[in-house]
Amino acid sequence: MVDIDERKLCAQVRGRGTTLVLDCGGAGQGVGGAWGTELEAKLAELTTLVTYDRAGAGRSDGPQARTVADMTDDLHRLLRSLDLPLPAVFAGWSYGGLAIQLYALRYPDDIAGLVFVDPTVSQTPPGSALVRTTSFALAAKLLRLRALMPSKTSRSIRELAGTLAAMPHHMREVADALDQRTLPPVPIRVIIAGKRPRMPQTQLAHLNATHHGLAAQSPQGRLIIAERATHQIPHDQPEIIIQAVEDVLRQLDAPQTGH
Repeated sequence: MVDIDERKLCAQVRGRGTTLVLDCGGAGQGVGGAWGTELEAKLAELTTLVTYDRAGAGRSDGPQARTVADMTDDLHRLLRSLDLPLPAVFAGWSYGGLAIQLYALRYPDDIAGLVFVDPTVSQTPPGSALVRTTSFALAAKLLRLRALMPSKTSRSIRELAGTLAAMPHHMREVADALDQRTLPPVPIRVIIAGKRPRMPQTQLAHLNATHHGLAAQSPQGRLIIAERATHQIPHDQPEIIIQAVEDVLRQLDAPQTGH
């Protein structure tokens, strides 16, 4: 438990070498194997692996952060309190992709590399904004109703509901930041699911174009398709994440040319 401005965040640090920070999906509970215990164990053999619970999630003090900027500020303070080697590689899965994009914009000197795992996109998709906002609100309401049934997952379901309710605002927040700044020119890997749920062709085209655009933000960017995986890439095809991290680490170790 690490003190952050009169609050405590729960973090786990394993391994040695270059720091790798994992930012999990919408529920915000990163400690406890959210990415899969075997995958995390392998990554801890390669790096100094950091997982954490966001404010208001898991064992970290609440409430949940109101903005993505607040989340990035929490993580920035956490890493400094842990006195870890920086710059670090940051990996964000799903909603975590939004968080590490904004972190890279706000704290570029902390960033050695970026790995996006089927990331939530910030750019406005085609279709009705009202329908989209209503859909997120309805999904959040249904999750809160589900969480009324006592179970081991009730709290994480409530935390996911809070994230979904704020999703439209958080997407706009990151999109606005990207309009003003660019990601640092570090190695970037964008891993996307090969098995997509059915969706209109216009939305699929938007998603693919946005993911390609994210990889193209760096001259060292690359898009990778996890052919056998759904959105649950860390569990469906974990080896592709290991390969991407190893690839980024090799690029960091390679001698730099030019002036």
